[in-house]
Amino acid sequence: MITSCRKIFFSSVLLVALLVSSCEVTNSNTLDTYTLEINPRLNEIENGFYVLRLDSTKNQTIHRISGQLLKNGEEPNPPEKVEWDSNLIWTLSDTTYIIQRRVLNSLGEWVIVDTSYVTGFQGEMVPTINMASYSGEDGEINTVIAPIYSMKGDTMYIRLKFKDLQKSIQLILK
Repeated sequence: MITSCRKIFFSSVLLVALLVSSCEVTNSNTLDTYTLEINPRLNEIENGFYVLRLDSTKNQTIHRISGQLLKNGEEPNPPEKVEWDSNLIWTLSDTTYIIQRRVLNSLGEWVIVDTSYVTGFQGEMVPTINMASYSGEDGEINTVIAPIYSMKGDTMYIRLKFKDLQKSIQLILK
């Protein structure tokens, strides 16, 4: 009697497992397709080369690079992280930063009330590009580059990566 009850129990468990697994809907053919584009927001001179004119009155020239990441032709939801990198970096040679705190006096004039000196950054390496961003409305992605004036004449290689997709451009710094 116990043996036949066990057989019925195990048969029932097996039948329920088969019914539950047969109700599960899986579609292994629906793989997400991503597309990735990069827009340097500069005029192309030839075959993926662009020119960025450096500002001779400043140490760094700030410029925004845009692009688009789409998932199955639409804005990714939730937003997706993309990675940016560049071949150019620079090293800090300045070792002192001055931080000044100001307040308004009774005459509406700024008055310095505190000065702090920060030292010890000599030799620190500084990237020329923000290294990550997230997709936004319509899949738009953005980063900021900031090459320094002493890089004038160099070519800046910028790479955009998402999973196994990559795009790249080259900026001639003039």
